[in-house]
Amino acid sequence: MKLAEWMISKEMSQADLSKHLEVSQAAISFWLNARQSPSGQNMMKIYRMSGGKVGLKDWCEDFGV
Repeated sequence: MKLAEWMISKEMSQADLSKHLEVSQAAISFWLNARQSPSGQNMMKIYRMSGGKVGLKDWCEDFGV
């Protein structure tokens, strides 16, 4: 599942997620628009927060890995 899909399913805004992860809202925007990938640490935080629904495979698809 893509991060944006998961956020919609949880009715979570970029501002909400940025507070949970302690990153800027701009960082969330970059991730959602595939302009930059999150750090490995933030990928793991998102994986745990989403209950495993947003995983490494989803990021690899976005960045052509």
